[in-house]
Amino acid sequence: MKRVFILGAGASKFAGYPLGSELWSFIRDNSGGHVIADERRQEVIDSVKRAVERYLPPSEYDRPNLEELFTYFDLATIGSDLVQLSKMDWKTLRQKVMGMIADAFQWRQHNLQNELSANTDACSVLQAWTTFLNPGDTIITFNWDLLHEAALFKAKKWHYADGYGFVCLDAPPGVKSPIKIIKPHGSVNWAQSDEYDCQPSIEHKADFFPLSLDDHEKTYLKAAGQWNEGRYLIVPSYLKDLSSNRLLLSLWNQAQDAVVQAEELIVIGYSLQPADAPSRQLFGSALLRNKKVAKVFYVRPDSGPDYWDEFCDSVGKYRKPVPGTFEEWVKNPTIPYS
Repeated sequence: MKRVFILGAGASKFAGYPLGSELWSFIRDNSGGHVIADERRQEVIDSVKRAVERYLPPSEYDRPNLEELFTYFDLATIGSDLVQLSKMDWKTLRQKVMGMIADAFQWRQHNLQNELSANTDACSVLQAWTTFLNPGDTIITFNWDLLHEAALFKAKKWHYADGYGFVCLDAPPGVKSPIKIIKPHGSVNWAQSDEYDCQPSIEHKADFFPLSLDDHEKTYLKAAGQWNEGRYLIVPSYLKDLSSNRLLLSLWNQAQDAVVQAEELIVIGYSLQPADAPSRQLFGSALLRNKKVAKVFYVRPDSGPDYWDEFCDSVGKYRKPVPGTFEEWVKNPTIPYS
């Protein structure tokens, strides 16, 4: 059976990664302590603080809506300056935001791997998850973190050689990944020379994929001198221009193909916000073409109405709730087919 799993922030929350409302404090407060990274981080913090205080005060203390803020930045860049943000150099700041996000998420994964020996709960969740997944499964994750691929690599069920949906720059010959992990928003360990680069290097393999080797000549020099260090992530904004990055555009196409061909579709911790037009178009068009999936299983803490409920109605599918958090469900991953 071709199983496809769609993961959102709720599938990484148990390991100390943030939900959307927690993103700003997470990237602001997590840093590996490198001088250049801290300089970049401080500039972003100052710019965001100034913009939030002057124009977009949050409804909840210390939880600015980054998607809303960065959408206004995007609009100002294209000439629709609704809240007088045109004086901000968003083109440059945006690159620094990407680098800051990458630094924070890599630092969290580095610390997590040191914590796992003592964190029996997280270990048991990851072990249950990697045991449940089978060769041939596809994971579509909108998270930037490395949590799931690091766990699957350790379990020998995934490999960076081609497991991200592309053959990496220094892939070991003859290695094939049993499971695919497609990351349409990018990943904090990919480095592209520019947005036309469709064969990024996978950096810090030795840190996150034990016993792997880093080819420093091919990888670390690839994005040298860029504020974002070659991380071309989809920055949280309601205006997502996927066409600007050939690699990400290819991954969105692969994600759509995977959903079209799926025989079982399980959504975990991904809410499919109404403002996320690209994702809704991707899943809507794919599910309309898919004749094998009648039900979309949605793992979430409660079983009340949600965005997937009305969305599934619109594409002729039934949304089947599976109550529980990711970590609760994965320890007993039953699916209520009736």
